[in-house]
Amino acid sequence: MARPKKIILLSETYQKLSQHFYEYLLRLGYHPKSSRSRYNYITEFLHWLEQKGELDITKITTSQINEYYAYLSSRPSLNSGTTLSEKTTHSHMRNVRDLFKMLQNENRIKVNPCGVLNFPYPRHRSERTVLSQSEIHRLYEVAETFQERAILSLAYGCGLRVGELSKCNVEDIRLKEKILIVPEGKGLKRRVVPMSSGVVKDLADYYYLEREGLTSGRDFKPGLKAFMLHSRGGRMHKWTYNKYLKRLIKRTQNHKMINKQISIHNLRHSIATHLIEQGVKVEQVRIFLGHSQLESTQIYTHISQEQLSKLMKDEPKKLPP
Repeated sequence: MARPKKIILLSETYQKLSQHFYEYLLRLGYHPKSSRSRYNYITEFLHWLEQKGELDITKITTSQINEYYAYLSSRPSLNSGTTLSEKTTHSHMRNVRDLFKMLQNENRIKVNPCGVLNFPYPRHRSERTVLSQSEIHRLYEVAETFQERAILSLAYGCGLRVGELSKCNVEDIRLKEKILIVPEGKGLKRRVVPMSSGVVKDLADYYYLEREGLTSGRDFKPGLKAFMLHSRGGRMHKWTYNKYLKRLIKRTQNHKMINKQISIHNLRHSIATHLIEQGVKVEQVRIFLGHSQLESTQIYTHISQEQLSKLMKDEPKKLPP
């Protein structure tokens, strides 16, 4: 999120409300830094209301929120001077929506004025490349070490971002409980990822049978908490994970897969799509991936439908008996 300029609220009621919203986000599990950014957005909204002479948040109407949306859509960016991007405008409105959701949960308002409003998430995204389930299975087949299987299981089986992979520590993986902790995901938000029995086995095999051998490398330092170590014993970097993946893809000798230019993040896209295909609810997939917005997850329902249509189109027609 872009940080709006520092704004000073004059209303003591609004000062307390913005601070209360900040504390509310902390209770939900947001990182203080992320909560502070969202606090700034709400401060700007409350300041806008002050300028309008609207000092009672419980009396704000749907039309006034629409008016604020129109204002943001034409407000110049403080950094570039051009109008705010669609994504930034959406972030503003998402925080306004969450503010009123908090007020409704606390019974301070009976009707949420944002309840009937829809602020569409920008759809200007590059195409997301997804591997088929058979292609994922092939990657596991060509893995030659426990470490290679563990990398696949963290990226695909747990749906981790590459940055989350590189930050993953030994204590974050609870094999007995079959969960993985992501202390600081995107937006610095903590989440808990469930692990299947297959993922647990892959991670356990690597940790107990291979990781110890890597600690003799020159880069290893006593007390290093990194779960995944590179060949010299240091914490594995983001680009190294993609290096391992490219090695696996090349080993499949599947030219179609090789030409897809797959990265670790595409494995995350793949597990999301496969979960949707298997009937897992979008909300559950959202929690699994650590998306703060349902719109970010719903894109995978479209990917799944597109793949199904393509499969039906490409399937050779059977001749009648």
